Amino acid sequence: MTAQNTLELAKQGDVQAIATLMNKALLPKGITVQINITGESITVIGESKETIEQSFFIDYVNKAIEKLKLPTVKRLYIRGQITGNKNPVWRQTINLQTEILKPVVNTENNSTSKSKFDIFNILIQFREIINTILLGGILGILVFNLWWEQQPKTVEWDYKIESFEDVIFDSGMNRMGNEGWELVSARRALTGPDADRRGIYECIFRRPKHKTNDKS
Repeated sequence: MTAQNTLELAKQGDVQAIATLMNKALLPKGITVQINITGESITVIGESKETIEQSFFIDYVNKAIEKLKLPTVKRLYIRGQITGNKNPVWRQTINLQTEILKPVVNTENNSTSKSKFDIFNILIQFREIINTILLGGILGILVFNLWWEQQPKTVEWDYKIESFEDVIFDSGMNRMGNEGWELVSARRALTGPDADRRGIYECIFRRPKHKTNDKS
């Protein structure tokens, strides 16, 4: 079966074709996917030997299902679980008509899993803030130019360009902030060969140059 045939079957709601496409993209990350469609709902279960990062997996699955445009599916249930464990580490419900995320806490998880769930929620909120900033990128550049013209001309800056994949975006931004770098602008881009394209953020950072006073 060709890749085109698999895609066409997936758009028709064939669960095996949908699972094949997702597994092709996620197996390199150690994640396997199971798909189930019941009535107006589709359930996607991701399994891995370690806890799957919730924000990354939800973002990938949500975008993948949206691209298929399944006409009868209105709700998306996403679960992340450890291989061999029937109880999910975390669960997420998405209403595909309103695109509202409804987090569901698994009360059967131990305290460590609950702590990770809370951290993931914080990261999701942080990511939403960053996405909002990126969508206003053009306005941000205009404001930056006006602000730059008002800065003292004696200030000198070092600039740096970094690219972050979705899965390391949050940690990468925190690392740059800890090193004193300030985000100037960012844009969404794609990288990798056509068969394995993935989304990244190309970011420009700056920080004041460190000047040393030479004394004779």
